[in-house]
Amino acid sequence: MLVVKKHLTTSSLMLFLFLNVGCSSGEDGDVAACSAQWSIELQDELNALSQAATAQAQNPGPTTCENFRSAAEDYLEALRPYGNCLALTGQNRLEWQNAVEDAEIQIQEIDCSQDT
Repeated sequence: MLVVKKHLTTSSLMLFLFLNVGCSSGEDGDVAACSAQWSIELQDELNALSQAATAQAQNPGPTTCENFRSAAEDYLEALRPYGNCLALTGQNRLEWQNAVEDAEIQIQEIDCSQDT
């Protein structure tokens, strides 16, 4: 049960990251990183993460755990370019970087060998 709570904590953190990207296409810099369509562009990864978290919560085991970890890694990788947006400055940039680093650590700490 502790492992599932960790997974849900990671999902919550990633959802927080997703909802707090504040870039727009009107900013200078990398247009792709500041796309106004970021919520649409990341929808596939977010859906996969949500489905993997649900599957792990409903049927915990090594396979569903690995699927969750993989979906979390994919989501984080898809999210990274949005950190290059020039509109992300000061405290917001620091919070972004810290949240990404925390998410990386949490993903690395997922131990799928402990699920039963």
